[in-house]
Amino acid sequence: MSTAPALNRRAFLHAGFRATVAAAALALPRVLAQNVNVQRQRWRIGHHFWNWDHAWNRAAFLDRRLELTRETGYDGWEAKIAEIGHPGEIVREKCAALGLTCAAIGAGPREGIAYAKAAGARILRTGVAKEESKRWTEAAGEHGIILTVHPHVGARGSPGAVETREDLLRYLDERPGMFACPDTGHLALCGSDPVQTIRDLGERCRYVHLKDLPAHRVGNKDGAGEKFCELGTGALDLPGVIRALEAIRYEGWIMVERDSREPDYVRSAENMRAVLRRFGC
Repeated sequence: MSTAPALNRRAFLHAGFRATVAAAALALPRVLAQNVNVQRQRWRIGHHFWNWDHAWNRAAFLDRRLELTRETGYDGWEAKIAEIGHPGEIVREKCAALGLTCAAIGAGPREGIAYAKAAGARILRTGVAKEESKRWTEAAGEHGIILTVHPHVGARGSPGAVETREDLLRYLDERPGMFACPDTGHLALCGSDPVQTIRDLGERCRYVHLKDLPAHRVGNKDGAGEKFCELGTGALDLPGVIRALEAIRYEGWIMVERDSREPDYVRSAENMRAVLRRFGC
């Protein structure tokens, strides 16, 4: 009995399978480009230490804060040097043991660059005088660190103040080599649209503070009551922010910052992480 028909059929099926695989391989780049969730996987989500109890802003509580950061589902964190209480080398060791990253350090450039290098951070959130920007951006760049400026309510009137979208863009124009850390809460509080700001920044947006605020505080920086609220419970156009980050092909860290703290810090951290997961982040 001849086996030729069976062999021919197997050869045909094998050829069909190879053709299918080849077609899939050709289509894969297009599929990946269209799948926003794939793009969002480039983003790493952090939890700002400022969200925890401020009584924990000392060395004795570093381990506790790191453990909670991991347990509540975040990849990393940010803090000011004075709030950490340990040398950068110790911070790097502790993070490595837990599978976390010190994403950014807040400090002046002189101490901040050295500390960020030791801690393994690649972002220094800082401010520099216009005439010193070249010096400090080059010094940071030698260690693979970028300098980012963060808009903050109440800065008006001080040298190099950055509150609004216009302030932020002007600041960067005057300091080539520096990048932006748009804070969605502070921008909205001061009357700027965070979504448009991110789009206008484009590739100069290298770090993001994601913060929500009550509707009555949008554009009302001098109003009474809490300025900010838990992510997903306020007036922030979070879908718009996500789309803007996708539009500029953002690939950096998103640091979740509650700022005004909830009584249950851990539950608040979990809630905010869950909000971003619903967006595929």
